[in-house]
Amino acid sequence: MAEGFSTPRTSVLTLMLMLLMAVTASSITYAQDAEDSAGPGITWDMPENHMLYLKGTEAAPFLDRNWTTNTGEPLGKAEFTKTSSALSPTLLDIQSAPLAESFHFEGNITVRLFASLESSNDGCRFTNIVPGSPAGAETQFEVTLSLGSTTVLSQAPTNAVVMEESYLSAHEFTVQAIDVNASMSQGDLVSLRVDAQHDCFLTGVLWWGTYDATSGIILNGDVVDPLLDYSIDSNRMVRVEFTPISPWGPDDFHHQVLEIVGPMDWDGMFHGFGKEDQRLEHFEAPHGTRVGEANRTILTWSSEKPLQPGRYMVDACFTVTDQDPGQLCDVIGVLRFEVPEDPRPMVVAMWAAVIVPLGMIVWIGASMREAMLPIQTYGVILLLALAALGPALHLPDIDANAPRSDGAAPSFALLSHGGGDLVKLSDLLSDSDAVVVGLFRTSSPNAERQHKDFEGAAIMIDADIAFVQIATGEGVQSVDLDTYALSLNELWPLLMDEADASVGEAFPSGATDAVIVIDSAGFITHWQPGTMSALEIEEAVSSASKGSGNNPLALFSMILSTAVLPLVVLAMPREREIVLPEELLFPAAGSLMTAAAAALGFGMWALPVALMAALGLGSVWIWIELLLAAVLVYHGLSVLLRGRIAEVETLAAKAYSRLPAGYRAWRDPASFNEDVYLGLWLAWLLWLRNPSMIPQGVGAVARSDLIGIPLSILAMLGFLFAAGIIVILARSLAMAPGGVSRVFGWLSVGMRPRAWGLASATLGAWVFLSLLVGPVLGSL
Repeated sequence: MAEGFSTPRTSVLTLMLMLLMAVTASSITYAQDAEDSAGPGITWDMPENHMLYLKGTEAAPFLDRNWTTNTGEPLGKAEFTKTSSALSPTLLDIQSAPLAESFHFEGNITVRLFASLESSNDGCRFTNIVPGSPAGAETQFEVTLSLGSTTVLSQAPTNAVVMEESYLSAHEFTVQAIDVNASMSQGDLVSLRVDAQHDCFLTGVLWWGTYDATSGIILNGDVVDPLLDYSIDSNRMVRVEFTPISPWGPDDFHHQVLEIVGPMDWDGMFHGFGKEDQRLEHFEAPHGTRVGEANRTILTWSSEKPLQPGRYMVDACFTVTDQDPGQLCDVIGVLRFEVPEDPRPMVVAMWAAVIVPLGMIVWIGASMREAMLPIQTYGVILLLALAALGPALHLPDIDANAPRSDGAAPSFALLSHGGGDLVKLSDLLSDSDAVVVGLFRTSSPNAERQHKDFEGAAIMIDADIAFVQIATGEGVQSVDLDTYALSLNELWPLLMDEADASVGEAFPSGATDAVIVIDSAGFITHWQPGTMSALEIEEAVSSASKGSGNNPLALFSMILSTAVLPLVVLAMPREREIVLPEELLFPAAGSLMTAAAAALGFGMWALPVALMAALGLGSVWIWIELLLAAVLVYHGLSVLLRGRIAEVETLAAKAYSRLPAGYRAWRDPASFNEDVYLGLWLAWLLWLRNPSMIPQGVGAVARSDLIGIPLSILAMLGFLFAAGIIVILARSLAMAPGGVSRVFGWLSVGMRPRAWGLASATLGAWVFLSLLVGPVLGSL
């Protein structure tokens, strides 16, 4: 709850405000602009009258904006006695507080005074009983009112009343100025002088400070001029800003309740309207503040979750200090806005699902022009083309400057706030088990929210964790961070992004508010828009030290769900008939040798990748991934054009030569090489589906703590074992149809690897282009 709402009146008011937000629009007197209702925009419902109250004691009266205390006993008075017609004693000569804002007023002004006798008495009715005189002695006031240097009323008389009552039923005196047009500058005062003309011998009293005797000045026209605005970041997080503009400063707005409601149609956007499940965010105390134009204070809020594309409204209810506290909403604002669809990339990944199988079909058609193959061969190639849809559907989009969503964090070297030291991500990683990065736009309320979450996480986490916050956004300046730097008090580095926000744009979140957890190898293990709770940070850091969930079991679930079909087609038997070994081998020798060969092929890819991650090459990982994509293209083209990869078969031949002689007599080198290739293709399918599985599951574990290296070795062995089991499973599924599978496999033995080579080259080229057009060019 905002400061100043601790009184009984305000605590009740807060509850009533919250209840009001749930009522229907039919119970609200609300003037809607018909033109604005058709689309985005803002509609305000303002009070018709604004007040300056007569406040203070008899010795020190003054004009004030705050509603008079709710009491029946006057808090102030000014006594006056019988006066002659030539002399009107000045009861009051007072001013308001100096204006905090320039102010132009157009409208009517009424000065309202409440006065009576000290006690109920009808003595004034029997005074001046002469022919032609009023039926009693009258009381009247003369009012002089100035707005700055403009005199609005000059000794203007109020109505005359023969007073009889006490303050319990005071008489009302008014005088009005019509069609006032006056301008006031910052620092000007509103001045009021009241003279009394009292013909009665009984003492009169001018009262103020009761709920029914609100003596003061009524301004009938526009006085406050608030601003309500919003912005949507790249993650569809909405930031709401309210500028409380009043001639007497932002404190004139006492409290606020804002809600984000939607999605809904434009025509249904009214104050208090919307189903319960459409009320997505509820704001009261501001999340933060910033300084805007003319040094104005701007209150800011940020949504906790991204909004789905659609039409929404900010339903805002504000209370103003001069208005009746019995009214729940003094100022109502309805801000209608639209969250657009995410921008479409240059080339969506769906095209890969068209290009890859289509390329294979075109290749089949071209081969038919040279020589016809058995129809079964073309059927197998078509099945392989359909199997390629799985990995193709999970490829990244090709888009300019798009960050790599799965991979290493962008390397950065940024100056700390105030032009201090140069802070590098590599230095932070070398001294820590993980790095937690808080991105925020300047003056965002999420900066302070991240601050609190980081402090809580630092207490909870029993590990060496580095925290850092980066102010991002184009044109960020040191002066924009001065206020927040004082609050942060050097708890962790406060960095400034480059002028073009290149570091922020390189993160998966983009240059906006987000929290990113980076493991010890430099890979992003988890990120979340806005901020991340201390518990979520603790869980992400703990997961990072264990490979971020990337383990051999994850390899099973991922491959079996998306990439097992290409392996099954490639694993079709190459022999037309089952060949049994001539000499007795150890049990399950065939399966074990298949698993060993597959593990060899998988390790040819996985071991170098894991080693590079363990060496801490995350700062150049985007270039390593670009190289890997080029290698995939090379492997695919090599198999397509030559039917083999020389380097792979060289290593496979050395391994084959060390196998038992009985096994070599049973399985020829070509069969062994085929299992090696299956393991290699499995590794590439894994990389296409989850580029960070081996770097995080092995490399990051090796850098996590003292026992990281032995754990990483066990993890690598687990991945090799899993690769062998998956290839055995693919072999079993491929041979399940029996003779049919053998016939189809034998007839397509030469075409299957080449067709898959074409698919692999196409997949690798797609990834190469997505990396080159996106994060690589974006980092230059």
